[in-house]
Amino acid sequence: MLNDPVEPIEPPVDSIMIGTGKGGVGKSTIAAHLAGHSAAEGLRTLLVCVTSQDDDDLGIKRFNRGIQPDGPSVLDGQGIYRAISERTALKPIREVRPNLDVVPGGEAVGELVQLLMHRMMTDGVGVALSLARSLAPIAPWYDRIVFDSAPENDSLEQLAASAARRLVVPTRSDDSSISGMKRIARNFQAVRRQINPSLRVAGAFLYASNPTATSMHSEVKDDIREVLGTSTPILSKVVGYREKPARNARKKGLLFSEYAEMLPTSARSYDVAAGRAKVADVVPDAIVGLADDMRELNNEILLYCGRAN
Repeated sequence: MLNDPVEPIEPPVDSIMIGTGKGGVGKSTIAAHLAGHSAAEGLRTLLVCVTSQDDDDLGIKRFNRGIQPDGPSVLDGQGIYRAISERTALKPIREVRPNLDVVPGGEAVGELVQLLMHRMMTDGVGVALSLARSLAPIAPWYDRIVFDSAPENDSLEQLAASAARRLVVPTRSDDSSISGMKRIARNFQAVRRQINPSLRVAGAFLYASNPTATSMHSEVKDDIREVLGTSTPILSKVVGYREKPARNARKKGLLFSEYAEMLPTSARSYDVAAGRAKVADVVPDAIVGLADDMRELNNEILLYCGRAN
């Protein structure tokens, strides 16, 4: 949807988009953890989920976390759809965690695609700034804004890219994930050239892989640079693949660090065998390493975002 010149809107100074061009690589998990990490560090943080996927790593919908804004529901992407449709300010769910507000994604976000295409007739390329315009009135409230971008549609991905200052690209090691980066690269170039000249690629990294597979990681780094450019910074931290604790944490709507804090009071396997507890009550020991990995990744993402210029 990008083809004509447009007057840019300066993105918030500390705004980070997590984008991949392909689903299933951990994008939403990384965005939620980066936002939660920033909030825990004392920064007033906003997470904007520009995706039609029903991701709920923070337990907003399942456990009714946060303070809902007055008026119609903003769950399932309805809030972001309404703000862009009515050209009004976003209304976040407040205090999902201390210092953390969230604009949830969901099914209604996918309905934006048809709306954006219709508005192309009157707004032209400026339609890509629809999210940036709805964000602008509330952006001064926050120290950091994190975007979870949609891998399923170029128009939605461009909305997030047009409102952010830094782009961080996670990938898995498989060929389809690497190929998926071609779309984020194409959208990045188009948005930066015509909509948001402040946008920069802060870095890319491999997610959910065996940290000891160093030769394979070297090959993936070459693949990343072939797609995103030879000067693309590559983060060093690789979060190991630990399916059980990651799945359990998500089902409970907890960040990895929050789930790890439950370990000292966790039920044990012998409690399950004795019928005193359920398997779901046992916190896997591996959550500690996963939480440590994610914390290190968050710190490295922020370091590389600070270096990008």
